[in-house]
Amino acid sequence: MSHANRGMAFEQRLDYTNQLYENKGIAVINKRPTPIQVLSRTGNKVVGHFKKPSTVDYDGTYAGRSIVFEAKSTKELRRFPLGNIHQHQMDYLRKCHECGAIGFLLIEFATHQKVYLLPYEVLAQCWQGSKKGDRGAKSIPLQDIKMHGYEVHSSQVPVDYLTVVGKVWGIGKIAI
Repeated sequence: MSHANRGMAFEQRLDYTNQLYENKGIAVINKRPTPIQVLSRTGNKVVGHFKKPSTVDYDGTYAGRSIVFEAKSTKELRRFPLGNIHQHQMDYLRKCHECGAIGFLLIEFATHQKVYLLPYEVLAQCWQGSKKGDRGAKSIPLQDIKMHGYEVHSSQVPVDYLTVVGKVWGIGKIAI
């Protein structure tokens, strides 16, 4: 599996979850497309490049609030590498947070088959710590994610993250 496609199964589960949320009238959460400029096309082969950096993977509305989040999957056993997140994604999450949106990172630890929601505020602290020269942490230990984040369980949907959002931010009804 290529580096670019390693989280595809996780994103497919999220896309299905979001479709179920929308079908039940709970939320409208969309996968944001990556802006690509097509340069040429030959049959089924397309050649292109990224027009500009994307923002985050998902955004939408739940219980009258804006939601923005990045979704990442890792095969690491004990840590989440911060190199998996880009500056432009952190900048977008920060801007949305400052405007009142609920922002977070969903992390799938594929080997453990567990998903955690890490609120933007916690992610931002870890990110800032990683930028402090040679002594900055380049990853978030799983134990810290368990301590400062929230495990996301499956219910009637594969990745029921809105139940966690509802509890943590005190909004809406429990998703499903």
